[in-house]
Amino acid sequence: MANNKVYSKTMANSIFAMCYIEECINEPGQKMYRYYYWNKRDREYSQRTFILEAGLLANHLMYNEPELLQQLLNECRLYRYVIRTVRKYKKAVDKQTEELCKADKEMELALRLGDTDKYYALERNNRFTAEEMSRSILYGS
Repeated sequence: MANNKVYSKTMANSIFAMCYIEECINEPGQKMYRYYYWNKRDREYSQRTFILEAGLLANHLMYNEPELLQQLLNECRLYRYVIRTVRKYKKAVDKQTEELCKADKEMELALRLGDTDKYYALERNNRFTAEEMSRSILYGS
């Protein structure tokens, strides 16, 4: 993809695409994706921006699963797919973090001793671990 844009099929009797996605760089080394879809009521394109987890999923679709991306664009279901997948991922991360924290004896000890800095550091560590464990939800593997 030379121009880093992927378009859906064109609308009937028109040269316009119903929706498309565009890769952008908003800061050095930080990608984001803009999803444009044709708003029939306003008769113009509306935009959604994918960053963080949604941006990771959009990047994965663009470079690793272009057929699925094209299908979602053609059916104008990309936004719904991304939001549902990210919501599922976040729920899994929250649940896994909770389970890791319950099993972490060091966190329990830090809480009993009143060491809040260590407690929150361990909690963040458990969250990062849960994010890595749940990453397959975003990437579908």
